[in-house]
Amino acid sequence: MEALILAAGKGTRMRSEIPKVLHPIFGRPVLEYVLAAVGSVGFRKPRVVVGSGAAEVKKFLKERGKPFAAVAQNEQRGTGHAVMCARQSLKDVKGDLLIWPGDMPLLKRETIAAFIQEHRKADAAASVLSAEVTDPAGYGRIIRRGSRVTGIREELDASDSERQISEINTGVYLFRMDALLGALKNLRSENAKNEFYLTDTIELLAQSGHCVAAFALAAGEESQGINSRRDLALAVKIMNEREIRRHQENGVTFMAPEQTFVAPGVVIGPDTVIYPWSFLESGVKIGRGCEIGPFAKLRKGAVIGDGAVIGSFVEVTRTKVGKKVMAKHLSYLGDAVIGDGTNIGAGTITANFDGKRKNVTRIGRDVLVGSDTVFVAPVNLADGARTGAGAVVTRGSRVKKGETFAGVPARSLGRKRSS
Repeated sequence: MEALILAAGKGTRMRSEIPKVLHPIFGRPVLEYVLAAVGSVGFRKPRVVVGSGAAEVKKFLKERGKPFAAVAQNEQRGTGHAVMCARQSLKDVKGDLLIWPGDMPLLKRETIAAFIQEHRKADAAASVLSAEVTDPAGYGRIIRRGSRVTGIREELDASDSERQISEINTGVYLFRMDALLGALKNLRSENAKNEFYLTDTIELLAQSGHCVAAFALAAGEESQGINSRRDLALAVKIMNEREIRRHQENGVTFMAPEQTFVAPGVVIGPDTVIYPWSFLESGVKIGRGCEIGPFAKLRKGAVIGDGAVIGSFVEVTRTKVGKKVMAKHLSYLGDAVIGDGTNIGAGTITANFDGKRKNVTRIGRDVLVGSDTVFVAPVNLADGARTGAGAVVTRGSRVKKGETFAGVPARSLGRKRSS
């Protein structure tokens, strides 16, 4: 079985110079979600049809670092035409072909796996993944005669009665390769858009006596494609709701789920509480019993230890925060390692970038960082050290165990904390 991803569309309604499939959802292109799902069900080298913005799309595919084969659709004349452009690439395929739109990021792995299983069970020449929705406007409708699928009608070409049908085409198909190639030879562009519709192959195969099936396995939200900025915002909303629901089921409290943003790929321990207007990027790891927010931003590479508090207007990136660390107010912690039990005073900044590279701030256990301290990295504070309010700890400073640094630039006050 092979996979073909259709990623050549311009996305005119996006009003953008960025190819439609490269618009980000939680920092990852729409196409990345499709490719990740395709890979999760076993497709190792998908073919990707590229057209509008081909150079950018191919650059993304190469940088992704996983096998793919690009197929050019230089003139975009519909989904059927896209598959026609791939015929040469597909000539040696003997089994089935999965076809998936590159702008459809919400389809679940479980749904695709069930679709493949049902297609094989039915021994169909072609199968369509469909969905039952309350508002089918804008989608192609599944046409049946009894239980038998006889075709798919695009909305512009549908009759009034056909537009009342609630079973819609998601745009995901499985074809037996020989049947698909035969149908493509007879595809015509006699429709309202003068395009070659891949949907027409279903009717052609049904008319020639092939077994054609449609399986309503997708939830309505899974069929959401990205054709406009509104669609993009809706996809973000759905994905966010899914992730929050997943964490809730694992014992995480969200004080205001509708005002919290959690990217796929975040790990959160049980009994952690997330307050409103917090933003958690993919790759963030949060331990048990933590408090996050409100108005906290945890970026990629943030690792938060058990029982830590990351409070209001605190941003953490590429930083390991130890257990029971308190960073409650107005701080930026970037490229840092912070030991257990340390208190980060309000307004603390790790000045990690020197214009050429990011540098590390190392703060030991049980350190007291005074309000408005600036660490000009790289710096190193041993266990039990402290800084005075407003201290600027300059590059290369090493604060010894129990020592206090204060002033601008900060200097040792020659006092030790009692242990």
